[in-house]
Amino acid sequence: MKPIYEVRAWQEDGWWLARITGASGDADLTPVNALTHARSLNQIEQVVRDLVAMILDLDEGAFDVEVEYVLPRDVDLLVCEAIGAQTWLEAARELVRERASAAARALSEQGFSRREAATLLGLSDRRLDQLLRGDVGGGLSV
Repeated sequence: MKPIYEVRAWQEDGWWLARITGASGDADLTPVNALTHARSLNQIEQVVRDLVAMILDLDEGAFDVEVEYVLPRDVDLLVCEAIGAQTWLEAARELVRERASAAARALSEQGFSRREAATLLGLSDRRLDQLLRGDVGGGLSV
């Protein structure tokens, strides 16, 4: 298992600052408290990797980085709610795929035509065929 460096990142004066705040038990603690910065959020992980690799003279793939983003409280709450809603939505989509697939098979086994099964499930003929073939990826388009 690779050592993990924990990072806290926040925005200040148009920059993103990142401080290495901790490390897993098997990690070298030397980089802890090191600080770096980037102009954009999507650069943070890379600049932290560069910093740790430079301090420890390691390859960037020799360790992992976990970043905690510090946001204003009201914004942080909204972001957490959005992430939670996305997680629920993905779980609901998976449940719909599983149940629709089971229902499609059961209707087919009971002798319902594909068109009847599609109509009963509110699916397109194509999507019903996908479910019956076991292709449960993709959305449930009507």
